[in-house]
Amino acid sequence: MTKIRVGIADDELLFIQGMKLILEHDPELVVTMEAENGAQLLTKLSTEKILPDVILLDIGMPVMDGVDALISIISMSLPVKIIMLTSHYTDSMIVRLLDEGASGFLPKNEHPDVVIKTIKSVVQSGFYINDHIVQIVRDRRLLSRKKPINAQLSHREIEILKLICAEFTNKEIAEQLGISIRTIEGHRMSILEKTDCKNIVGMVIYAIEHKIIQVHLSRIVR
Repeated sequence: MTKIRVGIADDELLFIQGMKLILEHDPELVVTMEAENGAQLLTKLSTEKILPDVILLDIGMPVMDGVDALISIISMSLPVKIIMLTSHYTDSMIVRLLDEGASGFLPKNEHPDVVIKTIKSVVQSGFYINDHIVQIVRDRRLLSRKKPINAQLSHREIEILKLICAEFTNKEIAEQLGISIRTIEGHRMSILEKTDCKNIVGMVIYAIEHKIIQVHLSRIVR
């Protein structure tokens, strides 16, 4: 069985060791990278041959904080998903983190089962949106997109976007629509460009904001 590789970046050693014990209790997860700050994380990401699939990245760290590290990692176009962690947060902070390219967000006092669920969801579908983020969207407080409401998505792109939001993989979308995986990948890139999003979670939020999909607490409905 291929395990999900997880990286942890936090300036508290006790937190790293505790989180490592929690995650590796799950047979599908293994911690393969640890860092005490953003600068150390970037160095390891630049030098290690095998990268984590997902990184738990704390916001408040010395030398380089999690926000700057997130921006740098996204600019490097690495095949790594980022889940941001923090003890103190506001809705505007969540907006910025997702806008900068984070695939998910969790408070540091979240239940371990939710952390594991989030990691698996991000690796499988590219995003994790919890009830709090859903509520922000429903309250119309997450209007952060730079593009106008009419991004001129084609009928096919809207169709694919809905399936992405429903957590279908490229292969599953290709099979359902009867087109190639390469064509799906091309449509994904086009959607990202037209909506000015940096990743899948951005596309999902765009779809919620512009009522391409219906949204309810704890679930997204096509």
